[in-house]
Amino acid sequence: MRWAFLTAIAFWIFHPFVTARFYGTGDALWYSNMLADFVLQWRAGVFPVFVGQTEYAFNGAVYPLRVAPLYQHVGGILDLVTARQLSFFALQHLVVISVGIAGMVSCYACLVATVPRRRWTAALLTTLYITCPGVLGIIFIQDLYMSWMTLPFLPLVVFGLVRSYSKDDVIAWMAMAVGLGGTWLAHAPIAMWMTAIAGATQLVRLLLVDRTSGAWKRATAGGLLLLALAQYPFVSTRLLQSPGAASPAGGVLDHPEKIVAALQSAFPGCLLPLSEGAGALSDLQLGYGLGLVLLLGVAGFFVKPKWNVGLLLITAGALILLLVPIPVWTETFWLKLAPEAVRRLTFYWPMHRLYLILATIIVFTGILAIELLVSSLRNAAGLLTGLLLVSCGWSLWETRQFQTAARARTASEEDTSRKNRPENRLLMAHAYGLFSKLPPYFSNGVIDPLAEFRFLDPKTQAPLPVKPDEAHQTAVAEGDFIGTLDANPGILNLAPALTLSPGKHYELEFTFGSRNYTGILQGVGTSFFREYSLPSSGEARAFGSTPGTSAVLPLWTTQETPESVVLRFIPTATGAAPLDYSRFAHFRLWERSESGAPVQVRNWIPLTLKVTVATPALLETPRMFTLGYQAIVNRKETLPIATPAGLLALPVPAGTSEIQLRFSGPPALRLSYWTTLLAWTTVGAAAGYIFISRRSFRN
Repeated sequence: MRWAFLTAIAFWIFHPFVTARFYGTGDALWYSNMLADFVLQWRAGVFPVFVGQTEYAFNGAVYPLRVAPLYQHVGGILDLVTARQLSFFALQHLVVISVGIAGMVSCYACLVATVPRRRWTAALLTTLYITCPGVLGIIFIQDLYMSWMTLPFLPLVVFGLVRSYSKDDVIAWMAMAVGLGGTWLAHAPIAMWMTAIAGATQLVRLLLVDRTSGAWKRATAGGLLLLALAQYPFVSTRLLQSPGAASPAGGVLDHPEKIVAALQSAFPGCLLPLSEGAGALSDLQLGYGLGLVLLLGVAGFFVKPKWNVGLLLITAGALILLLVPIPVWTETFWLKLAPEAVRRLTFYWPMHRLYLILATIIVFTGILAIELLVSSLRNAAGLLTGLLLVSCGWSLWETRQFQTAARARTASEEDTSRKNRPENRLLMAHAYGLFSKLPPYFSNGVIDPLAEFRFLDPKTQAPLPVKPDEAHQTAVAEGDFIGTLDANPGILNLAPALTLSPGKHYELEFTFGSRNYTGILQGVGTSFFREYSLPSSGEARAFGSTPGTSAVLPLWTTQETPESVVLRFIPTATGAAPLDYSRFAHFRLWERSESGAPVQVRNWIPLTLKVTVATPALLETPRMFTLGYQAIVNRKETLPIATPAGLLALPVPAGTSEIQLRFSGPPALRLSYWTTLLAWTTVGAAAGYIFISRRSFRN
């Protein structure tokens, strides 16, 4: 009955994700692209995967893969389990559902293991755990997939903490190590906070409760196990650092005052019921249900004080003090007391990190306190069960706001189809995470990876004045874009429309005037949709309308029939009217010959190129430079070079060359990966043995 109850709860909570349509906003799209790249590499037989290699991550993306690998690995496993039949959006949603269910199972099992006599209480508290607005909000509203991956591991950590105070044994330390290890593989910021909490509570126990040598030995063994399980993200991130360069995981948070501003903006809304559609930052909150459980925890501690309950209450109180703005204290902690690493990892919104931890701690506080109250007070069981039922009813009622948000955030089938097309695929700035800077060519619009190879002077590394494919272009249209008002008077439709033939790649070259082009340039077709900001769509040499930027857009279609694309301009400058831009710009549409181009991509996994150049040159690729690449140029191993743009380049001789670029990774990276995999396999086998051999543990 309890499992049936929890199954019904899970179905109600997660049914919006049972869809192949796109869900969410730009962050969700980026996560989907990174998952697609990883899965395609696994399908091609690449293992382990250390960098992006496909058209979904042609820049050699390492984020989140090298710092939070769990999301993509779970997606890869589910792709194998489902026989590679799901679309990437559907696979992404299956990850959400699977992790959510695993979180519920983990929470329920750990609560039962903590107080075996209170199984229905454990089921009700698990319901409050999964329906906590601060938990559901991170995936329903915020698209925080890495944070969501911590859901099954946090209950293990708290279970281990609680058990260590009552029975300091192998199970307690294994639970803590596995929980913290999995959290580090899922999301470093939450792992940092959870590790600090675990370390502090264990230090208190070792100094005040159990000061025997055996306790310290078990703590040391648990720490070593955690090190084996969690060391990969640290080693992996360290090996992204080029010799003499700053660590990519370092730096400072530019505006720490934004942390305080975010907390202030969410108060007092975080104490109120959820807003319509749960779209406000204040909707990331504890909720009344868990608030009541926290009060029960306080009552239980005062009726019968226990070390474990007291420490959980202190921890919960400390987290609340960090989440609620308090004059003087909030500014003092976040701007002066908190170490820079804590501010940087927490980032500008502490509620993204801390409510998950707080919810976990409170449900364990609740089950321990309810056991104390029931054992100390006559007839308390019925009253407490009634309070939990009311709390669950309210929390489930509040989830309707997330269901409303889900309907609004789920794309139509047409929009989903457009997002899946390569001609509309965005490579967002997130894909350059952990690299020291964005390349100067990066645009916040669609980039054609086939057009992102450039020749540089071997001595100065300055771009050669002639583009590599300039001699292999044919002008197919030329004229002036003339604008007329759309039915929506804020939009200017530009004529003529452009016709794109299937299988061909084009470059649209603009000659802009000297006016201020501040607005959004759109390209719209049957299956084509793009947006670029003007006067600049990204970095210094991205597409834009000002001197120094690129005035060329790559265009192509994967439709089976010719695509008619209409450009539209939406001015955003103060006081600007669409008709002010009626004579928009002069244009030329070039058809690019891929078969005769100086740089021809034969394959992406591994990157295989045919390059033709008249004089010796450096070929700058769209891959970001990092340690571990191996290049073969004309069957000779060649050392990759980092360009001033931070991109990977290869010296090529005059004439035609065959190039292959693959990433094997430094030996230390491979050793770290396989050590982590071996550690998790060993722990899994040990846990399986304990489960099979110990009937008390199974119960």
